[in-house]
Amino acid sequence: MIKGYEAPHLLEPEEPRSFHLGPALGAGFIAGAILLIVPRGSPWGSLTFFSPVIMGRAVPRSIEIPLLVVWMLHLAVSLVYGLIISRTVATLRRRRAFVTGALAGLVLYALNFGVVSALWPSLRGAEFSVVVTHVVFGLITAGAYRGLLKRKPEVPVAGLPESKSGQ
Repeated sequence: MIKGYEAPHLLEPEEPRSFHLGPALGAGFIAGAILLIVPRGSPWGSLTFFSPVIMGRAVPRSIEIPLLVVWMLHLAVSLVYGLIISRTVATLRRRRAFVTGALAGLVLYALNFGVVSALWPSLRGAEFSVVVTHVVFGLITAGAYRGLLKRKPEVPVAGLPESKSGQ
């Protein structure tokens, strides 16, 4: 055992039972940006950063949409998904928030599948990869939201010297 080692303690959010818009938008953007770099939630997938993908769904080349527009659509969907998932996990503790985020990703996948099937059936295909993308998105968003919440300041423990910066 390391002499003088103290296990880290996590600071609680200032308002743990309320929804915060800023962290929710940030969490959606973070998850969306990660899934732009790793389009199907796995670095070993067949798609790259330069593949036209919106939330795990490859956009066929026959639909001539510029890559920049596809990225903007992906990030717009990510922000909406981020708001939904963050609202779902806003009142939950850390571990339960992760599980709920993954489940919310599955629910959003079902909604996504219904909309895509009804409006753009040509975008269906490789559904397992799209499910994985939605679950990974839910996990990342839940973790990012919980991490972006403003924390209560640490209260110094009586009897322990406070550390001074610069020494």
